[in-house]
Amino acid sequence: MENPETSTWSFSQWAEGNLELTAAAAAVKDLPAMADIITEFLMATQDPDWSAKGLAMVVAKDPAVAACVLKVANSSYYSFQRQITSLEGAVSILGLKTLKSLVLAAGMKTLNKRFGLIEKLLVEDSIGSALSARAIARQAGNLDPEEAFLAGLMRHIGKIAMNNLAPEDYAEVMQGVYNQEGSLANLERKHFPYTHSAIGAALLDSWNFSPALVACTLFHADPPPAGEFDQTTERLLATVNLAGTVCQRLGIGQRQAEESLQLLSTPHAAQLQLDEAAVDAVLEEVSGAFEETRQSFLGGS
Repeated sequence: MENPETSTWSFSQWAEGNLELTAAAAAVKDLPAMADIITEFLMATQDPDWSAKGLAMVVAKDPAVAACVLKVANSSYYSFQRQITSLEGAVSILGLKTLKSLVLAAGMKTLNKRFGLIEKLLVEDSIGSALSARAIARQAGNLDPEEAFLAGLMRHIGKIAMNNLAPEDYAEVMQGVYNQEGSLANLERKHFPYTHSAIGAALLDSWNFSPALVACTLFHADPPPAGEFDQTTERLLATVNLAGTVCQRLGIGQRQAEESLQLLSTPHAAQLQLDEAAVDAVLEEVSGAFEETRQSFLGGS
C-alpha cells in the first residue's frame, strides 16, 4: 500500500512475545477473505504497468462496487465540472489513490457475513472515519489525504472481524459499552483473547498494508511507545485518532451524537496544530460528505 517507508516497524516484530497479538494473528486465518474483486483490484494496482482501462475492467466485474464508485465520483463532494460516465474515466479523472480509496470503501459492506443494526453502524463508522481523516489531513497539511482516508477507513476493521467471528459475543460487548459496564477493550477481553485493535492490525498485516496503516489501526485507541515512529506516521496516527472523535461529535456510526465534545481541546488537534477555523471546516466538510455518500456506500441500507 502507500508509503511503506514511513515506518520501519512491523507487526511481526510487535507480535513476538505478545500473547494478544499472537492470538489475533492466529484468529485472522478463520476470517473470510476480502471480496475477490477487492483482492484482484489491489493486485492490479501493484503492477507498475497498470492502465486506466485495465483497472476499470477489474472494477466492472462487481456491478455493486462499480456503481458505488461512479455514484460517489459524481457527487458534489468531488465537484467535477462534467459527469463521469465510465469507470475508465473515473480512473483517469480521480487518480489511482482516490480510486483505491473508493473501491475499498465500497467493499467494506461485503466484509460482513450479515447486515443488521450493528453491522450498519460499523460500516457507517468506517466511512465516517475515512471522510474525517481525509478532511483533517487536508487542513493539517504535510499528509497524503488518501492515505489518511484509508487509515480512517480501516481504524475499526477489527470490530468487523470480531463481529464476524462471534456475532453474539460481540453484540454483548457492544451492549456492555452502551450500558457503561466498562471500557471497550476490557469488555472485548472478556469474550476474546485480543482487542479489536490487535486483530485489526493483524488483518491489515495479512493483507500486506503498509506498516504505517497497520500502526494506525493498532494504536488508534492507545498512544504508541514514545519515539517509536517517524513524524509522518505520528501525524497520521493523530489524524486517525481525531477522526474518531469527529465521528463521536457528529454521531456517525454511533447511537447518538456527543455534541459537547470539544475537538480543539484534544491533544491530537494540538499535535496537528489545528485552529478553530480548521476544526470547523472539518466538521462542515464531513457532515456534508457523509450525508451525501452514505447511501451509495451502504447500498440503500
